[in-house]
Amino acid sequence: MDDRLLVARLHRRAGFGLDAAALAEAVARGPAAEAARLTRPADAGLPEPVDPFEGVDLSFAKGEVRGRLALAADRWLGRMVDTPRPGLERLAWWWHGHLVAAAPKVKSPALLAELLRVVWAKGTGPFADLVRAVTVDAAMLVYLDGSGSTADAPNENYGRELLELFTLGRTAGYTEADVQAAARALTGYRVAGERLGTPRVLFEARRHDDGGQTLLGLDGVHDLDTVVRAVTGHPACAPFVAGKLARAVLGPGVGDAVVARLAEGFRASGLDVGALWSAVVGELAAGPDGGPDGGQDGGQDGGPDGGLVVLAPVPWLVHAERACGVRLDAKVRLGGLRAAGQVPFVAPNVGGWPSGEAWFSSATVVARFNLAVALGAALPAGSALAVALTGADAAGLGDALGLGAPLGADTLRAVRAVGGVAGRAAVALTSPEFVLA
Repeated sequence: MDDRLLVARLHRRAGFGLDAAALAEAVARGPAAEAARLTRPADAGLPEPVDPFEGVDLSFAKGEVRGRLALAADRWLGRMVDTPRPGLERLAWWWHGHLVAAAPKVKSPALLAELLRVVWAKGTGPFADLVRAVTVDAAMLVYLDGSGSTADAPNENYGRELLELFTLGRTAGYTEADVQAAARALTGYRVAGERLGTPRVLFEARRHDDGGQTLLGLDGVHDLDTVVRAVTGHPACAPFVAGKLARAVLGPGVGDAVVARLAEGFRASGLDVGALWSAVVGELAAGPDGGPDGGQDGGQDGGPDGGLVVLAPVPWLVHAERACGVRLDAKVRLGGLRAAGQVPFVAPNVGGWPSGEAWFSSATVVARFNLAVALGAALPAGSALAVALTGADAAGLGDALGLGAPLGADTLRAVRAVGGVAGRAAVALTSPEFVLA
């Protein structure tokens, strides 16, 4: 794989894609430098992104919730498009679909925004710190019924999802007794004023079960810290988190040996997420046959090449806006994403959004095309993409779209068959080359 395609793939899977000018600059720096910029942007002197919720009223107000939730989602999408640190924002987006708390159960947009701030602040540090903060975050306490869970009536929802979806996975061998132990140890928390602009999380010792529990074989588990210690210290934690992140970036068929190597590095780092992110993106930067267990085996025991990644609607749209140099109106942007089945803060369930071929449903395909039509209609006449669409040559279009490789013959024929830049943009942006990274 040549450097041009490798750099483009890095940014499409571990960032949000590049426009033509940014792609040329990134290729000049090379894959290793781009991997470092995506995973350690502070070292490259890249500035901190702005907080999109600063000064925005996201508090609960009757009749205003839907509009304020839409505002929060649109402002985060704007940050994804404009961020100088796309690698860390892409990781935050991944956490958003992994550590899920969502509307409409969490009524206050302010709570959802605050949980995202937790992810921004702690999503590249020690995994235990992230789990600890998320466990007692107001949005999570509301979403999984931790608020109001007491010694007399412990609620097991969060304890179950903590083990099954957030830290260990379904095959880790935990039992119902472990779920119950985690639930009891996490009793006593309550969210006060959850529908106000400044909700507070209170811990009420009189409602907490402080008796020692046995969780995952560890005795004396009785509070937040000991629960976190038990789950993050379990042997299944590092492989589960590393494997899920690796499949998202390296492809769904990534080799078992690669996952094992990443998991061992993650464990050795003390479960440092930043180290894991650097290692995963480093595997991608090395190319399909660049790792110590290399070979394009698409998922045999050693291979880092896990096959193509289907871009879900949100990362697809963010890349499309970046490539086009267009910022869609909030109503168009969110309406299209809603039709496609993916809006920030509105995951369908605690398991997050689907992946892979699920995004080839007819509804999603139509919604993508409609969004692409809107982007094409707003495309600036003199932009690199508009010029490339007018000429409709394979290599020029590939670079203008940030793909790092020419469009295929079938897609090129489809583009040329359409009259006008707007229509051609819609075809190119919904082509397999753009949807598959």
